[in-house]
Amino acid sequence: MTAIGALIGLILSILLIIKKIPPIYSLILGAVVGGLIGGFSLPQTVVLMLDGVKDIMSAVLRILAAGVLSGMLVKTGAAASISNTIVHTLNERHTFLALALATMLLTAIGVFIDVAVITVAPIALSLGQRLSIPKGTLLIAMIGGGKCGNIISPNPNTIVAAENFGADLSSVMFVNIVPIRRAIHP
Repeated sequence: MTAIGALIGLILSILLIIKKIPPIYSLILGAVVGGLIGGFSLPQTVVLMLDGVKDIMSAVLRILAAGVLSGMLVKTGAAASISNTIVHTLNERHTFLALALATMLLTAIGVFIDVAVITVAPIALSLGQRLSIPKGTLLIAMIGGGKCGNIISPNPNTIVAAENFGADLSSVMFVNIVPIRRAIHP
């Protein structure tokens, strides 16, 4: 009986979100309806909801904090400053490394890959035009760097993996550096 309630609650939540009801309200209403249809009383349903939220709250707060940090880096211009410094320090001879490193560092500190690429793109386009490098090649360097940074950053995937395996977040992030070191030093 509870599986049917959970399924109906999930479907209701999705339909409400599609109807442009704010997700928080849609999810709460879906959980309440799912619990009641699943055979729980209203007080039992509320207790189950609170227990579920309690287990993930620390991960959610870390994700929110990372989002606030990345937003501040972009809004204050710090992200653009970081990428400019890296590219100018490594100069034109190491264009691909500089672009990949700039994008990697931005994503490693919590900036989303698309935002990091948009931040580094003006520098990349300028270098590409000066050195006759195709735009697609520049984009691949930036996306590759972004994915490397994403692997070692405290993003939602890393946080959830650490939580689910009961591992320390910093340990999971440190272990994720291994594939990057292997790619840099084959």
